[in-house]
Amino acid sequence: MRIGLINAYSTLNLGDAAIYSAFRKLLPDVELVGCVQDERPDATLGVTFLPDRPRNCEAYVSVGGDIFNNSREWFVTKAFLMNLAELRHSPNRTILFGQSIPRSCHGLSFYLLQRYFKRLAAVCVRDAESHKRLCAAGVQARLSYDIAFVLETSSTAEALARQCLQRLAIEPSQAAMLSVRGFDSMYGHDNDAFVSRMAQLSHELTGAGLRPIVLIQSGAYGSDNDLDMAAAIQERAPGTAILNPFVADPAVPSWQLAMALFALVDSVIAVRFHTAVLSLAAGRVPYQLHYSNKGRDLCQRLDLPGCDLASLEPASALPEILATRGRPFNHQPVRQQVGRDFQWCLDQLPGAA
Repeated sequence: MRIGLINAYSTLNLGDAAIYSAFRKLLPDVELVGCVQDERPDATLGVTFLPDRPRNCEAYVSVGGDIFNNSREWFVTKAFLMNLAELRHSPNRTILFGQSIPRSCHGLSFYLLQRYFKRLAAVCVRDAESHKRLCAAGVQARLSYDIAFVLETSSTAEALARQCLQRLAIEPSQAAMLSVRGFDSMYGHDNDAFVSRMAQLSHELTGAGLRPIVLIQSGAYGSDNDLDMAAAIQERAPGTAILNPFVADPAVPSWQLAMALFALVDSVIAVRFHTAVLSLAAGRVPYQLHYSNKGRDLCQRLDLPGCDLASLEPASALPEILATRGRPFNHQPVRQQVGRDFQWCLDQLPGAA
């Protein structure tokens, strides 16, 4: 059986790479194909990446996270329409799983989106706000969690994680792992203010006896590349280290190394959504600095510590951040729910029985 992953984005974003690997884990006996814009997609993810969008498949799964962002608020962008067009190809054989509907998708764009969603075999989103909006529009949507919750790390990744920290001369018990991102019209936030706050947070962590490490979660395109942000924070807080999992070992997927690091270090501070998801999947509670409905939902539904990024005051937040040190998370109930919800979606496809 051949299943096409549609609306795929890039393997240079660790979160997206994790999503593709999660579908590979839940669909072990099928041929998975997709198309991303990378010149050399990550071959360790278990997906065959084609030069063109998948066609002639028995079924399709719409993947990714906030792919239905509509960055020009009062218009409908070309990128949005292209993503929407993928849902039109074979709607009765297409399911949508583990995505969010960003607040930027409203008005005409949301009207078009819900019309096409109603034609799909199944729709399952990962946050309560998206679920509420879709249900109010008459879409029979299911609520679950991000599909990356089903992932696990490996002994090879764990050994590599220790090596990475050794090269930085940082003990795991002293390490505080942070993720960062740039902001643009997709996610409204002041980049200069963000750098200033994160640099101050690094100083606070250092003062508490920890060694802050910025994990590069994305080396993709435009603002979805963490390298410049990480360098700017390091310039203002020179004690901050930078760790890039994309260059560590080509045999170990970036997401798997990140999971191993999250399980190993003293604390995790998650700006990016999949830093939180993969930390939780590794059995560790992160402190989340959320900037959109997907991160806010994760904090609320799982009762996790965190705050809105725009309201972060590093000195005030430090005690709550330090309280997460080594705090375990029981990921099994969430992992099992994701598996059940995905199977339910597959069961809605024609001929599934």
